[in-house]
Amino acid sequence: MSKSAWFAPGHPAQLVVGFIIWSVWFIAMYGGLSVACQRAPPEIGRGPYTWLNGGLFAFTLLVIALLLFLAWRSGRYCASLRQASEAAVALERFVGYVSTVLYLIAAVATLAGGLPVLVLSPCS
Repeated sequence: MSKSAWFAPGHPAQLVVGFIIWSVWFIAMYGGLSVACQRAPPEIGRGPYTWLNGGLFAFTLLVIALLLFLAWRSGRYCASLRQASEAAVALERFVGYVSTVLYLIAAVATLAGGLPVLVLSPCS
C-alpha cells in the first residue's frame, strides 16, 4: 500500500475529507476576516465591495471548485465499478457513493457560508 492510498476514491478516509476541507475553509475564512479587520480594515463606506470580501469570496470559490472536483472524481469512480460484484469492490463503491454525496453537501455548506461576503460589509 502506497503512502497516498488514503487519497484513492474508494478509501474510507474519503468519507471525512470533504468536511475536513470545509472546516479548514471555515476557520481560515472567519479567522482571516478577524485578523484582516484588526490589521488593515477596509473602508466601511464601500459596503461589501472591498478587497477583503473579494478575496474571501475568491477563496470560497476555490474551495467549492475543489470539493466539486472531488465529488466528480468519486462519482466517476463509482460508475467505473458498477459492473463489478465482488464484496471488496462493493465496499469501495459504497464509500465512493457516500463520499460523493458528502462532498456535495460540503460544497453547498461552503457556498452558504461564503454568500454573506457578497452582501455584508466586513469589519462592521
